[in-house]
Amino acid sequence: MKKLLILGAVTLAFAATASAQNGDGYWKRLQKSHPETTLEALQSTTPAVSQVPSGQTSLPACRLSLVYEGKTRNITLENIQRMKQKGFKPADIRQYRKEMLFTSADKEVWLPVKSILVEQLELEVREDEPVLLYATVLQDNQLTLLVEDYQVK
Repeated sequence: MKKLLILGAVTLAFAATASAQNGDGYWKRLQKSHPETTLEALQSTTPAVSQVPSGQTSLPACRLSLVYEGKTRNITLENIQRMKQKGFKPADIRQYRKEMLFTSADKEVWLPVKSILVEQLELEVREDEPVLLYATVLQDNQLTLLVEDYQVK
């Protein structure tokens, strides 16, 4: 009986978390905090972003439409170092263990993806399928996008 109650509580907790994350309010908040842009605009010297908050010179987060290419690899040491330089804590860096390949027009880009999303994305999104990515922008001498969430288009 005790095991059954614990199992029920765990199931309820997972259901509540999934409901909270996939609720309409969750996506509306992400849309407000992640202005829409393109990979091309981010890679230019002065990104043309449709909704950069006034007074803000850099873009800390964005959402962009890319095509998933169906390939995954371990995160590069270069991206780990970039996150350290930007002040990420070790626990935050560990959330990104894999990079996934995406394209925009003829440009390919490997993006670090939160570990909890990698398997889910591989199951839900087919190769050559467009996906809307919500990402943190790290930019110094090179652009890096850390994928925080996604929506299948």
